[in-house]
Amino acid sequence: MYNIVAMSIKKQIPFLLFVLLLAACTDEEKQPDSKAEGTMDAIVLDSDNTAYLSWDEYYSKNDIHFSIDSFIANDTINAELLIRSVDLSDDFYNLYGRLIEYNDDSSKFIDPFSYSLIMENENGKLIARGGEVDHEVTVVDIKTKTSTRLLFCGPSCEIQKAFWYNENIVGIMGLTSEYSDEYFTPVIWFVNIKNGLMIPYYYNSTVSLEETEDYLEKYLNSKGIEYEN
Repeated sequence: MYNIVAMSIKKQIPFLLFVLLLAACTDEEKQPDSKAEGTMDAIVLDSDNTAYLSWDEYYSKNDIHFSIDSFIANDTINAELLIRSVDLSDDFYNLYGRLIEYNDDSSKFIDPFSYSLIMENENGKLIARGGEVDHEVTVVDIKTKTSTRLLFCGPSCEIQKAFWYNENIVGIMGLTSEYSDEYFTPVIWFVNIKNGLMIPYYYNSTVSLEETEDYLEKYLNSKGIEYEN
């Protein structure tokens, strides 16, 4: 009797192994495709990309060697995404609508300035004033009314522009002055909005405080906003 049972089990082993292998393959197929979520090792700094144009033109006036091609990738950072609910009122759009950047299907937008700038409407004219010394860049999902923090930094950095690199990766252009009060290093932070992975690309040199101080004003003016520093 024992031999009969043992032989029966032995005959079923190949079938059981096949079932387990099939299940493993099925589970593997259910795993999210990292490429679909945007990998961080495929960033290409294309100097012809119009997203960099105003930045490149501004800094290359004082530094003829300034070029997007001169930015060097640093170590990948596993940043923590902070998600919270957000009130998308008409007041928000009226005040900050010119400064947000929508994705291709307008289901999300980047908000680079509402945290650090105070916006007021004075007789139909938008006026921007410096507010918080800290800076925050978020992506807002309009349908779910949630805001995801991509980057938060203190007075040692300045946010100057943000753009969609692709549907899952946001580029944030700005400055950091971690080691000096007189010189800044231009940097582009690329952040995956799905998993928080971040790669900062640093310029291989620095720019002076004098060279950077009126970029924000010119950028706001291009949006029809006056800046009172």
